[in-house]
Amino acid sequence: MDKNTVFKISYGLFVLTVRLGEKDNGCITNTLQQVTSDPNRVSITVNKANLTHDMIAYTKSFTASIISQDADFSLFEHFGFQSGRDTDKFKGYTDCARAENGELYITKGTNAYISGKVCQEIDLGTHTMFIADVTDMKILSDIPSATYDYYHKNIKPKPQKVEKTVWRCKICGYIYEGEELPEDFICPLCKHPASDFEKVVPDKEEDAVPVGKTADGKTIWRCTVCGYEYEGEELPEDFVCPLCGVPADQFEKVE
Repeated sequence: MDKNTVFKISYGLFVLTVRLGEKDNGCITNTLQQVTSDPNRVSITVNKANLTHDMIAYTKSFTASIISQDADFSLFEHFGFQSGRDTDKFKGYTDCARAENGELYITKGTNAYISGKVCQEIDLGTHTMFIADVTDMKILSDIPSATYDYYHKNIKPKPQKVEKTVWRCKICGYIYEGEELPEDFICPLCKHPASDFEKVVPDKEEDAVPVGKTADGKTIWRCTVCGYEYEGEELPEDFVCPLCGVPADQFEKVE
């Protein structure tokens, strides 16, 4: 059986938002889909480790903004590379508006939003699938929706060549300059630790790094959902993506 077959499934990308009391929160997801047209129902599957999951489980409500092809990488950085448990993602954020259910939807880099009221929950172990009746929806623009494949080819920044040794954050791309990275270094952009940095050395034609390998020869495994990269000859079967929460079977060996 070819496990890579599932990578041919096309995914949309969404900013999933919820409001509990006076707190608004949101995260990036690729799991929204329509399940029935009459009644009009959608499902969204959320990792239990996410604060958004707990807020939806309590409020039984959510809004999903559909990301369009004019979105830039900052949208993914803002809602995907930081946790709502220690960051107020909507503090000072102005590219949003209130939907009829009181939740925020994103107005920049999106083409529509759908609000739902949860009518059923399915426990999937690490995730919960929330099935919801659509309560509101609106088209915001005619710009095509961004797929996961489009994101990687056109939105996510490509690694830049360097002229001196640097350390690059594998989560957000932040560059630290220096021969050695302090063990206690924390990325100032996405707050991930030194273990999520990779050493990048100047290109040399005579010892160019092969595709799918790091500068020190490690094999790269890439999350097909968010692009996170794991380094190691084998990916642990119980590995969970630290960025988007998907399991090991959603990773592909870079070749």
